Amino acid sequence: MSTFRRLLFFTTFLIGLVLAGAQALGMMAAHRYLETQLAQRSEEGATTLAWALSRSSNAPEEQAALADELFGQGRYALVRITDAKGGPGLDRQARPEDVPGREHDWRNAWLDMEAPAVSRPYATANGALRGTVTVQADSRQARDTLWQGGVRLLGLLLAAGALWLLFTLYLVRRMEAQASRDICERVRALAPGNDAALSGACALAGVDQALVDAQRMVAATVQEQNARIESLQSEVYRDPVTRLSNRRYFVEQFRLALADKESEAGGHLLMFRQRDLAQINRHLSRAFTDQWLRSSSDRLQKLVTEFGGQAAFIARLSGSDFALLLPRTSAPQAGLLAERVRRELRSLRVPMDKHGWCRWAMAMTAYAPGDNMSETLARLDHALMCAESADDDQVTPANRAPDSTHIGEYSWHDALITALEQHRFSLAVQPLHDMSGALLHQEASLTLHDTADASPVPASIFMPPAVRLGLSAECDVQAIRLGLDWLYARTGALAVPIALASLAQPSFLSRLERMLADRPALTARLIIEVDAAALVEQEADLRQLCVIATAAGSRVGVARLSHQFGAMERLHEFPLSYLKLSGGFITGLLHSPGSRHLAATVVATATTLHMAVYAEDVPDIATQNILEGLGVHAIRGAGVNCAQAHDLASEHPWVSS
Repeated sequence: MSTFRRLLFFTTFLIGLVLAGAQALGMMAAHRYLETQLAQRSEEGATTLAWALSRSSNAPEEQAALADELFGQGRYALVRITDAKGGPGLDRQARPEDVPGREHDWRNAWLDMEAPAVSRPYATANGALRGTVTVQADSRQARDTLWQGGVRLLGLLLAAGALWLLFTLYLVRRMEAQASRDICERVRALAPGNDAALSGACALAGVDQALVDAQRMVAATVQEQNARIESLQSEVYRDPVTRLSNRRYFVEQFRLALADKESEAGGHLLMFRQRDLAQINRHLSRAFTDQWLRSSSDRLQKLVTEFGGQAAFIARLSGSDFALLLPRTSAPQAGLLAERVRRELRSLRVPMDKHGWCRWAMAMTAYAPGDNMSETLARLDHALMCAESADDDQVTPANRAPDSTHIGEYSWHDALITALEQHRFSLAVQPLHDMSGALLHQEASLTLHDTADASPVPASIFMPPAVRLGLSAECDVQAIRLGLDWLYARTGALAVPIALASLAQPSFLSRLERMLADRPALTARLIIEVDAAALVEQEADLRQLCVIATAAGSRVGVARLSHQFGAMERLHEFPLSYLKLSGGFITGLLHSPGSRHLAATVVATATTLHMAVYAEDVPDIATQNILEGLGVHAIRGAGVNCAQAHDLASEHPWVSS
């Protein structure tokens, strides 16, 4: 049966089902209505007869006359009058033999329509009970009416069905004839010169079947060839573990996307890195890791297929690096999909011993036709390292940075090693004043001098690669050394930030202890600044740092407390000098009562523990006034107390992780 025949058959069946259901519902409604009318008729007859008997004499002749008058109307099947004691009285009842053929009428049982018998007492004028009347309406007329209406409606439906069937047969034959002519024309087009032979063959029913068989053979051949091509492409362009596209295929497709010159060309590129893949491989079996990567890739592939569009695809660039190419995608669309990918990756994490759960780093950038692919990928690689430094799974934008930062991980390694060997570092220093204008201390930020003529590179640019490459401790040693040199030549105190990754290296603290011991006269003016996350994630390392700094006479400060309020629980365990609030918490302080209450709590806690509270990133005077009222000791921000022009660190806020 052809598809069209099936469609017509099911359409006819559904229409018939709907019409039959409609007729059945109509018959049921009419049946209920007629039963209601019969019940009302029985009640009216009983009430009328009881009223008439109560106002008449109790003579049997008069009772019989009233009963015969009511029964004679032909609307009742039973009229019965009994005395007060329930004894036999008058009884008028219709019998089946009164109507020929009704004694075995099957419609009585099928339609099942019977009026209820209604009884009413009747009494004298003084209230004495005379007897009871029982009246039952005759349902034969209602049953006949219902039956006749149903038969007429059924006949109408059958007539309509017959017309529809004739029309359907005519339509099927006409379309099949048209299809046969089209097939013959296509066969003639495929075999020119054989018109005479095909003219007779086209009239045969076997031509359609032969064409169908030929199409099946061609389809089978094409499917087999496609399977072979796909198998070869799978070996060349797919990752063997995750079955995602590999780096080779990604590079080819990305190069084509950059070469697209159409007006709507361009798009976004999302890269994400599994930061703990090496640890996962060490602690878990290789088979489990491969299975986890494969299942994670399958879920990501489904997510991209559902929300990323037809041109989007995901690829595995290396063991831990993945890329999602989003051609012709606007920034809001790309951001929404990146957020979905981030949530999916968060749900796919596996537990780790040290960090609790395995960690992902994500970065995204926009590209346009004509962009350099190497620079775009290097920009993303640097943004990934910044995301690793921030130690969260938020999507880091890979903004277009100066030319000196358009290098990848391996190039950063060479640049940092060279800078460490040749001591190409210096400090960018800016003062920190309290609310009265008195100088509290100077704040230093390490800068790197890549070449003699180029501008110095701030820590926000080179420290994330240094953290990833394991060189953060060496850079922080340079910062401490330069800080002590600065203190030797100048007066006042100096705050030097160090990275969390440096604290985790055992040799760093011992080297720091030796450096402080070599210059005991300067350490009292040195402040070592760490990120607030150290109070939560690296308690032992921070406690050892505080012991070393306190023994040498130095102080320890905490930055970015507003990014890790969980550190509030452990403030009392460490001898800290000051706390810093910064970022979005400060910028939203003006419009958030909850943030103001939380800031007041921080100030109160710090005051109890004899710690100062400083605020950075203050956007305006109104926020400054709020912070002054809360008791913050020093305030700095672009709209309040602008940094000096030479201070590169303020232009590139660095997360010291």
